[in-house]
Amino acid sequence: MMHTSLNDSISEIERLSQRIELSVKGAKQVWHVWGKGAQKSDKPAQAKVVLLHGGSGSWTHWLRNIRALSNTHEVWALDIPGFGDSDLPPNAIDVDDLVPYVVEGLEQVAQNTALDVVGFSFGGLLAGFIAAHKPALINKLILVGVPALGLTSRPLVLKGLRADMSESEVKDVHRHNLKVMMLADEGMIDEATLELQQMNIKRDRLKRRRIARGDVLLELQKQWSSPVYAIWGQLDALYINQIDEVKGKFKSCDLRSFQTIPGAGHWVQYEQPELFNSCLKTILNSQI
Repeated sequence: MMHTSLNDSISEIERLSQRIELSVKGAKQVWHVWGKGAQKSDKPAQAKVVLLHGGSGSWTHWLRNIRALSNTHEVWALDIPGFGDSDLPPNAIDVDDLVPYVVEGLEQVAQNTALDVVGFSFGGLLAGFIAAHKPALINKLILVGVPALGLTSRPLVLKGLRADMSESEVKDVHRHNLKVMMLADEGMIDEATLELQQMNIKRDRLKRRRIARGDVLLELQKQWSSPVYAIWGQLDALYINQIDEVKGKFKSCDLRSFQTIPGAGHWVQYEQPELFNSCLKTILNSQI
């Protein structure tokens, strides 16, 4: 598969956006917005679509999805506090510490309307906390490869970075970690993907993420009031040989659909963007 260079890809998509910086409890919160005015006036009003990226990521986790989504929807992608260009809130060490900051940001974005929230991995865990604490904010809750469901497979053997590593050694670490955790097809790990990963890892300041390893979503979902939709990569490394058990973990909420995308690993929206985009747009366009 041929890709343009990373800088061309990110700069092209970012150029189409409006960058919005909010001040939330004194911390800078960075959003990118696409598709304002995309909605046809003769159609019923659509909810804004909020994208919450995964751990060690930024809005660029959605790089291959934004153009397709913003053709028909108003898309708001957040750099979650502590990642990308958003400030790390004081004393924040895990997802629960971020909730009040993101809720306030969402309230500014929503302007008294409910939002369709799409959360990938860590971002889906964050969305689950928000849906429990401020259910009125969410119109549809769309979870993509989320953790904290109480399913523990074999531990993933990831490599760490050291300050004395050469550039090629750093790339080898990122290549290894992408292969082990994020992407099922090693052939997808090209130079642009490695650069994207390196850019995002450098800006990850939320270093202690232990809640994701537990089962907190099993309790939180009892407080969700919106319809829930799930999209998973069939080959998600977090759920090897357990993908069939994941759907059963959503028995305490209003799960409307659970869809798996073949040939895709954990980072499903990047690895199989056309299938993912089609699936997500069907969900967004469905009537509640």
